[in-house]
Amino acid sequence: MKVSYKWLNEYFDGKLPKVEKAAEILTMNSSEVDAVEKVGNDYLLDVKILPNMAHSCLCHRGIAQEFGALLDLKTKKYCRDFEDYKIGDVSKNLKVVIENPADCRRYIGRVIENVRIGSSPKWLEEKLETIGQRSINNLVDATNFVMNEIGQPMHVFDADKLVGDTIEIKRVKVCDQIKTLDGRFVDLDESVLTISNNNKSLAIAGIKGGVIAEIDENTKNIVLESANFNPTLIRKTSQRIKIQTDASKRYENDLTPELAGEAMDILTKLIVEIAGTKNTKVGEMVDMYPVPAEKVNLGISAKEVEKVLGLKISEKEIEKIFKCLNFNSKKDGDKIVVEVPAERLDLRIKEDLIEEILKVYGYDKLKDNTSLVPVTKGQINKSFYYANKIKELLSNEGFSEIYGYAFAEKGDVELANSVAPDKKFLRANLIDGFKNYLEFNTRYSELVAMPQIKIFEIGKVFGVSEEYNSLVIGVQTPVSTKGLKKDKDVLEAVITILERELGIKLEKINNAENIAEFNFDEIVAKLSEPKTYDIKLPMAEADMRFKKISIYPFSVRDVAVFTPEGTKQEDVWAIIEKEAGVLLVKDRLFDVFTKKFPDGSAKTSYAFRLVLQSYDHTLSEDEIIGVMTRIITALNSQTGWQVR
Repeated sequence: MKVSYKWLNEYFDGKLPKVEKAAEILTMNSSEVDAVEKVGNDYLLDVKILPNMAHSCLCHRGIAQEFGALLDLKTKKYCRDFEDYKIGDVSKNLKVVIENPADCRRYIGRVIENVRIGSSPKWLEEKLETIGQRSINNLVDATNFVMNEIGQPMHVFDADKLVGDTIEIKRVKVCDQIKTLDGRFVDLDESVLTISNNNKSLAIAGIKGGVIAEIDENTKNIVLESANFNPTLIRKTSQRIKIQTDASKRYENDLTPELAGEAMDILTKLIVEIAGTKNTKVGEMVDMYPVPAEKVNLGISAKEVEKVLGLKISEKEIEKIFKCLNFNSKKDGDKIVVEVPAERLDLRIKEDLIEEILKVYGYDKLKDNTSLVPVTKGQINKSFYYANKIKELLSNEGFSEIYGYAFAEKGDVELANSVAPDKKFLRANLIDGFKNYLEFNTRYSELVAMPQIKIFEIGKVFGVSEEYNSLVIGVQTPVSTKGLKKDKDVLEAVITILERELGIKLEKINNAENIAEFNFDEIVAKLSEPKTYDIKLPMAEADMRFKKISIYPFSVRDVAVFTPEGTKQEDVWAIIEKEAGVLLVKDRLFDVFTKKFPDGSAKTSYAFRLVLQSYDHTLSEDEIIGVMTRIITALNSQTGWQVR
């Protein structure tokens, strides 16, 4: 969430610590601040709000209350004072009908007549622009302000564009289409909750408004909306229609219905202040609240706090912490009973209260006083054991494990919300994707100095009625590599090793000439129960170093040179490495032979394969020719050496 540091300061009579210190305090005790950015004469904090805090902290007041508790500062209810308003008679007798209270837990509507559409005051524009929201007009800006102030999404309809006086909150009965405020056409079905009037959809509830009752420069009379919708319904609809908004994000994280009434009052005051005229009339709230939220009281004793945290915190200190948190509390015997604020939906058991106490008291005061407990021997996981057994056997034969996508272009199980056009299904086997991985790795064999690519994968595959683990093994040799065993022979040899070590016959379920796939779960079912974990996978050497892979293409060149008999390959390699410089990323000796010449002399030929690549640009042909020319010239300059 984007939070204005200047906006936060308006909740306090004093000042918060400097922005860097404030960010550190919030990160260490409440919510992580990912970044701090200077925006004009303000600072923008990018705060990572976790789901358990989203009920109350996806707004400036929620973050301000966190700071108030952590710094023992008195927090104001709002960032500024609003002038009150008077209720008067309005011409539209608004009615609200909620079809299903489980979908819409509360809906408040209010008519305001004779308002003035125009630009927002400078203070409001600055607040919204600081947090990255474009100022539109005073009415829309007012709704965005309230949402970012206290967390309740709001909406405004043009009252004169409604037919009759009734607003209905209901599911779509017949498949329909709505044009949203951003110009998109969205198909609606029976799963979508809408705000409707005269059987026409005005808005996708909790997500996006439509153009039918859109506010424009001619708007004079308006209907305000403050509502509370089922979070699961909003989340599913948002995902299905692929629209996520600031409003839907807050609704899907769940809000208390109690907040809707408070938000309507603030929005009314703000609109009267910045869009009101001498003829403005404010109607009564039409509040449909079928099942009011129950108040929650939680009791906790100092002994219970000590038992959980291992810290002795006095009752007086606990009561002080609750006061810092703006919790109303009272003593009841040995317990302190807290009236949980309506917006704190994350506080439902005593352990939640204890977590709040620790947050303010300080995580750094926790001590390691864990008592020793007897350690019981865990059960051997048969599938895990044999997966590692097979990995060990294959690794010892030079195979590398890969992890492929569980999503595929085709399969038996289609995804409702695919991540990409070529990943619309769950994979039905491993071999289809594995072919691509084998080919991809083979193209880079020279770069990784592997003359033969040998890989395997163990992973879940998904059928129509079942899912199981599969094992696939593959071998592929680049065309440029010579003198190695055929891929098929290498594959069959390693399968023979697996069969010998496991003591069973392996039946292929899918295969190609150089790839074989097996039902891993069926293999495990045939094997005996292991008694202990005795697998020792090969570990990386201590002096192994890893470096970044270049994003630029590499080029392969060969160079062969006759040298006087007795010349060592290291001598040749040293010259090549010196002349190639930083562009030489890999080299491999692929051919050595000694030849007798007619004069009776003997010379040894060394042939190297060189891989050239840059980390900051694509090598040009001239650069490559330049490197090879330097290498050839240096080799030919040696007495008795001749590049062939």
